[in-house]
Amino acid sequence: MMKPDYSFIHARLKSGKYTMNKLASAGLTLLMFLLISRMFPVPETPWNAADPEMSITPEIWVYSYAMLISIASDAILAVLPPLSKMKQAALYAAAAYSAFYGLFAANPAFDGYRDIGAAAGVCTVLVFFLGKRMFSDRSLLTPLFALVVPLICLFWL
Repeated sequence: MMKPDYSFIHARLKSGKYTMNKLASAGLTLLMFLLISRMFPVPETPWNAADPEMSITPEIWVYSYAMLISIASDAILAVLPPLSKMKQAALYAAAAYSAFYGLFAANPAFDGYRDIGAAAGVCTVLVFFLGKRMFSDRSLLTPLFALVVPLICLFWL
């Protein structure tokens, strides 16, 4: 009988834990969107835009833009020498600000909201940074926030 390749199994396990962490962070972010939008209803948001073509749903905001920026920031951090937590958060914030500012600069419907949208993007991506530290692979909160919370938020939004 052949011995399994443990480095391959370890790599798959590590990538699965990373994916669950990102999904749990996205669930936490979506829950925060839900709670903030219920407590402070603001009519002028990207997901309540007057033009339906220009609206960005909270799911797209979190799972498409913020998660990709977070993954790209993690990739940059992987090739850099070890940095302090503050410098890592600053890298996350800089990547988020530049990406979200570019997103809003490319869209003429959001002319007055570029800085506000970029600041909201920074806050969103920093929740991913918080989730990176908060959700461990041994915690039961990780699968709860990765799988159950997004389903609750989708039916509640």
